[in-house]
Amino acid sequence: MDYPIGYDLAYGAVCGLLVAGQGMSQPWSLIVLPIALGGLAAMVMWWRKKFGWWVSGYSPKRARWVAFGLLAVFLGLIGLSLYGRFAGPWWLFMVSGALGFVAAIVGSRVWTAVWRRELAEAGE
Repeated sequence: MDYPIGYDLAYGAVCGLLVAGQGMSQPWSLIVLPIALGGLAAMVMWWRKKFGWWVSGYSPKRARWVAFGLLAVFLGLIGLSLYGRFAGPWWLFMVSGALGFVAAIVGSRVWTAVWRRELAEAGE
C-alpha cells in the first residue's frame, strides 16, 4: 500500500514543530506543544479513518529500531533547539525545526521500507 506524500509532509511539519517549539521563547513554546501534539493525534485519527488500522512505530520488531534511531535524532535536535534558547543564537530553533522536518520525512520512509520487508519475510 502506498500512502500519500502529504502524510509525510504533515508528519515532518508536526515533528519539526515539536523540535522547534522547545527553543522558542515563552509563551510560544507552551503554545506550540499542544498544537503539535494535537496535529499528531489528528494524523493518527485520519489514518485510522482512511485505512482502518494503525501501527505504532515501536511495535514491529525490526522497524522499531528505526523509530528509536529517529528518537535519538529528535532528542539531539531538541537539545540544539534548547541550546539556542538559553545560550544563543536565538534563531537556532528554526534550524533545528527544519532539520527535524527533514529527519521525520526520511525516517518515515525508512521505517515504512523496513516494516514492509518485515511483513514480507513473515509471510514467506
